[in-house]
Amino acid sequence: MADRAQGRRRPRRKGRAASDGERRQLAYAARHPAAPPAAPEAGEWARLLCDGGSRGNPGPAAIAAVLLAPGGAVLDTSSELIGRATAAEAEYRAIGLGLRLAAAAGADPVEVRSDSQLAIAALAQERPADAALTALVLEIRAAASELSAVRWRWHPRSENHAADELVRLLLWP
Repeated sequence: MADRAQGRRRPRRKGRAASDGERRQLAYAARHPAAPPAAPEAGEWARLLCDGGSRGNPGPAAIAAVLLAPGGAVLDTSSELIGRATAAEAEYRAIGLGLRLAAAAGADPVEVRSDSQLAIAALAQERPADAALTALVLEIRAAASELSAVRWRWHPRSENHAADELVRLLLWP
């Protein structure tokens, strides 16, 4: 009886059927799942613009990431040649580079933006189309788990000038 006095219910004994009240509570919980934790406001997210490319597919490849503060100011940029890779692999590696850049700068939470629909779809909980890219997806998800929150957003290439230009400078000097 001490449990009931403190507002706690005793566990049901094994083999005993659920009471009507317990059934109602379970049904209500199934219809009304617990609300997810509140996401930060739109203006509080740092933005990460990522791009990767290759001359040929596969061919010499480069990746770039531009980290923007919530207000839009450039916090940091990074770009590098990654050797021979496919265009898809370069896009994934660019996102990984960007997440490392964000973690080093202390930017949290982060909205990752890429013009690769394939990469964004794979990272937004869908399976990668190419099994060879699964290891990169797992690596990126591990890097993303270091941050408090990460959003994956696709945007057109025309809105990715900063990262695209860094890749072009490396591939076509």
